Amino acid sequence: MDERKKILLVDDTLEFLEIFKFKLTQNNIFEVDTANNGKEALEKINQNDYDLIILDVMMPEMDGIETAMEIVKIKGERKINFIFLTNFGEDNPLVGKEIDEYYAKQIGASAFFRKTEDLDEIVKKINEILSTNS
Repeated sequence: MDERKKILLVDDTLEFLEIFKFKLTQNNIFEVDTANNGKEALEKINQNDYDLIILDVMMPEMDGIETAMEIVKIKGERKINFIFLTNFGEDNPLVGKEIDEYYAKQIGASAFFRKTEDLDEIVKKINEILSTNS
């Protein structure tokens, strides 16, 4: 039986999807499915169970925040882990990320990362989140 954690990676930038999917699958720890926008993500969530959903905030059709709120509605009492990964956010390096993390937590996210952060470090943190929540 496959023990890998299943992740849905949602981003409208195809190049970023490919690079980050490669990073996540590189050590064969995660099984990764992708979606290009929130609507496509919701279709996949209705058909599959995921251990974690990684959402870009700014996307066409349905942004990451709207998608996260729909996920919460769809799954009801069953907790779904999701994180936001984005270029969008406050510019002040001292407090900006703290503000973004605060709002992400209010919505129910397990974490908030910027795409400019080291992807290997993000993968490490994702592994920690999934280890803690399993």
